[in-house]
Amino acid sequence: GNLTSPEGILMLSIAVLLDAIGFIIALAGTWFGIDDYGILDILGMLTIGGWMLIRGGHDGFTAAAKKGLKRFLTASLVEVIPFLGGVAPSWTILVYKTLKS
Repeated sequence: GNLTSPEGILMLSIAVLLDAIGFIIALAGTWFGIDDYGILDILGMLTIGGWMLIRGGHDGFTAAAKKGLKRFLTASLVEVIPFLGGVAPSWTILVYKTLKS
């Protein structure tokens, strides 16, 4: 399926890396007061959002595009919530669901 394609492996790796770094920073922030100041959120939105936009092609706003947009907005919203964004693997879930649909 799409999960084992080069595109799937690359995007899942990026999503897992973003979520793992966010988790480490969230833990470090709890103990040492470290924060990423939203840089990971912006990087995730640009990288994964751009990939979803390119992947969607020129379909316009079909039902699948609307569903993808809702998933992207939900993941982005979760990521910008201070502590929840650090511990929730929302980028990984978003990429996984996008590849499976």
